[in-house]
Amino acid sequence: MTITKLKAKNQITMPKEVVKRLNLKPEELFCVDVEDNYIKLIPVDVEPRYTTEELQVIEHIVQEQKDKAKVVKPGKEFSSYIKKITK
Repeated sequence: MTITKLKAKNQITMPKEVVKRLNLKPEELFCVDVEDNYIKLIPVDVEPRYTTEELQVIEHIVQEQKDKAKVVKPGKEFSSYIKKITK
């Protein structure tokens, strides 16, 4: 067992042995949970929300609609607006 310190910005240093054993990489993301008196750190993979092609389509729509400045509310209004302009 290795002892580490909680720093001023709520940061801890992961012991080198743990990083090696779990093959962790810089910028790794973790799910943090508390179970009884233990802190659980579970490495997670986050999938991008949109594909590269979808992002290109979104960028194209943004460029087309930029000067029209229509304000829509998030949710259903936004979804129906997007459906209408992409048909």
